[in-house]
Amino acid sequence: MTEIEMFRGAMIGGACGDALGYPLQELSVCRIQHKYGPFGLRTLVRNGQCGNLAPVTGNTQMELATVDGLLWTDAKKLEEAEGLYRGYMRWFYSQTGEEPRRGQRTWMRRQPHEREICLVREKFMHARRKPEEGLLNAFSGETMGTTKNKVNESKGGGALTRVVPIGLLYAGDSKTAFNAGVRAAAFSHSTPVAYYAAGAVSALIACLADGMTLPKAIERIHGLLNKTHRTDSITTLLSAAQQQANDQPAGKGNVWAYIDSIHSLGSGDQADEALAIAVYAALAVDDPVDAIIAAANHNGNSPITAALTGAIEGVRFGTDFLPNYWKDLVEGEEIIAGLADKLYHLYEKRLRREKAKQKTKVKTAGSEKRKIGSGKPAEEKPKRKRTGKTEAAGVKEAEETVNRKAKRSRKAKTAKA
Repeated sequence: MTEIEMFRGAMIGGACGDALGYPLQELSVCRIQHKYGPFGLRTLVRNGQCGNLAPVTGNTQMELATVDGLLWTDAKKLEEAEGLYRGYMRWFYSQTGEEPRRGQRTWMRRQPHEREICLVREKFMHARRKPEEGLLNAFSGETMGTTKNKVNESKGGGALTRVVPIGLLYAGDSKTAFNAGVRAAAFSHSTPVAYYAAGAVSALIACLADGMTLPKAIERIHGLLNKTHRTDSITTLLSAAQQQANDQPAGKGNVWAYIDSIHSLGSGDQADEALAIAVYAALAVDDPVDAIIAAANHNGNSPITAALTGAIEGVRFGTDFLPNYWKDLVEGEEIIAGLADKLYHLYEKRLRREKAKQKTKVKTAGSEKRKIGSGKPAEEKPKRKRTGKTEAAGVKEAEETVNRKAKRSRKAKTAKA
């Protein structure tokens, strides 16, 4: 699997999980079985209102808005927070139809980084698909939400899927991914349980994209969370998810074999619960497609848990594991794949910059080392002694010397004769 396939897998896998979970969002297990049969919903469902495709929700829309913001950041040389904020505000205006605020009207136009793909002109980005309660309100204020500037008390899992692209961009640098994920989530979720869980998701994706196994990546996440205050509920649920997965009997089970464990971790409405359910599904279920199906068929927030599981499995296995039917049916697949490719090229650009910086540091360090050497002062060239004579006096002295030599030479010749 190539790196670019890993990026596509995370993005398209997440979208497929989102689309699978969308019809189940408000259904209990009993109603799921009644509507879709004894084995639950196992494939994407067409919807005539969106071109006979399987619609995605605000989870995927916000994830694409994140990519938009990251590309904007690079193109305009913005601070990352500013670029992301522009991407999210575009989504907000697309969802609400509100007139952009003063100074933000140009944000709704095609930007220099959008020569091939312009998200604001994509119809499905304007469709309102039951976004998390309070999410739109968070962006309706005049100020940008941060970990210090609270805009609400939301603990929702809607903060999680949007940070998957951040984890991909910072593949191999889990600490930076964690911090960037926290900042991105804090725009709309002002509680530590939400923004630190988002940081954990971003760091998890960064570890997996670097080739780390899922258990090792989770261990790394625990390390990051343990260094941070107010993360007890996240680490507790993550540990519970790992324990439940370890206790799961080996072998392939039907979708309901995992339901009790999933329900023991919560509904997925809160960010820590959604993360735990996705991690459990990815650990416990051997087949990645079955893992996404298990993460969708439960009483809770199916779109978020299935989307997050799809992203985790996608970064591990690329896109080949996904049924072709899913990839053909999921709404916006071509746009999602195109933005995944652009994000990958941005990742490559970041690596080149870091290598260039590293080379500069090495050269600077080498130069300083040569200067310091062994501590001995550098030898100086001997200075000419100054005689204090003028230039004219020096010329006269030279002429006298020549005359004396010539006189001695004539005497020597006379003596020989």
